[in-house]
Amino acid sequence: MDKLKQFIASILETRKVWLLEAKEGFFAMLEDNEGEPYIPLWESEALAENAAQGDWEGYTVTDMGFSELYHWLKELAADDIDIAVSPSSDGEITAISSNKFRGWLKPYDDHSYKEKDDEHGGDDDDFDYGEGWAQPWS
Repeated sequence: MDKLKQFIASILETRKVWLLEAKEGFFAMLEDNEGEPYIPLWESEALAENAAQGDWEGYTVTDMGFSELYHWLKELAADDIDIAVSPSSDGEITAISSNKFRGWLKPYDDHSYKEKDDEHGGDDDDFDYGEGWAQPWS
């Protein structure tokens, strides 16, 4: 729990987290022993840079502010992907659910991040209805 407290204290100070990005919009992921997926987040650029080796060699260290992270966590929760807090080099993770982390971040969201669709006054509907969802019932 100390690792989580340190992580939260650090990101509150900087108001951002650090990730490893393979290419634009595609981030490093890992799985636990049961195959559950996680997005690793680090509290500092240095820790993220240190993790960019092995399977993640060549990944770019990038930051994400609270507002964008808050929006993204909704998508991660819908996809059943949780957060791995500053995973260690030996594979040990401290996990937190995307929903719980999103709830914790809510008071810090300054609404500075907008998706392209947000500009058009659309509602907050991020559900993927798939092909043919508007087809008449037969």
